[in-house]
Amino acid sequence: MPRFSPVSASKPTDVMLDNCCALFETFHKKEILMATTLSFIPDKGLIMLPIGDQMALIDTGSPASISSHPFDFGGERHTTPDQFMGFTTRQLSHLAGIAIDILIGCDILSHHKLRIRWQEQGIDIGDDTPDGDTVDEMESMSGCPIFPLRIAGNNTKALFDTGAHLSYISQSLVAGMTQTGQKADFHPFKGHFTSPTYTIETALGGKAFAMEYGTLSGELGAAVDMTLNMTNTTAVIGTELLQHFDCTLDWKERRISWSLIEGKN
Repeated sequence: MPRFSPVSASKPTDVMLDNCCALFETFHKKEILMATTLSFIPDKGLIMLPIGDQMALIDTGSPASISSHPFDFGGERHTTPDQFMGFTTRQLSHLAGIAIDILIGCDILSHHKLRIRWQEQGIDIGDDTPDGDTVDEMESMSGCPIFPLRIAGNNTKALFDTGAHLSYISQSLVAGMTQTGQKADFHPFKGHFTSPTYTIETALGGKAFAMEYGTLSGELGAAVDMTLNMTNTTAVIGTELLQHFDCTLDWKERRISWSLIEGKN
């Protein structure tokens, strides 16, 4: 499920140069498929990747990529539609109040093995990218990753959406819980809104930690509930999880793995 949150990304020349060099190396090592590292900018909880003079949002919650111009990623040249479900990057940028030149979704990401290292601001890409310490089977819906975890003491599954920082949970799991806050967010089909939030114990790889979840109501809430029901999941997990774990995604082998970031519990 594609979702977007407001970001404000800069375009530093040094990061762009590093990424261009890394992409060049990946292209010439394509047959070997050695891992290389791209530097990204974590901005308002989103993964913004400089590609040339443009900024790309890495979004595992979107089945499709969008760009009005061809771009390079993973050693390949990509030409994608300039809209998805009626929305263009220009419209998304206007809604978000920032420049999103490219959205890279699962139609492209799923052809690669990726490791996202939030604290180091790096994406490792290549077949020899190492797995994490905890390895789970990864299901998917239109390429969007689905993985197992525990929420509020319940064994469940969730969609992994790097196109959002705030996670969202089925209202049935927060019934009777006390709301702990609220957070502003937005969705392409709804615009800006404020979501009530709940702090809930979450566990992955035997490690428990607190995470913030929002809930949705109205038509958007009904659409999200339908998606959760279709995928037998109870939550959409955003990038807050990456502040606790590095994540390796391997669509080819249907594996997702996690390594606890040192100092996190």
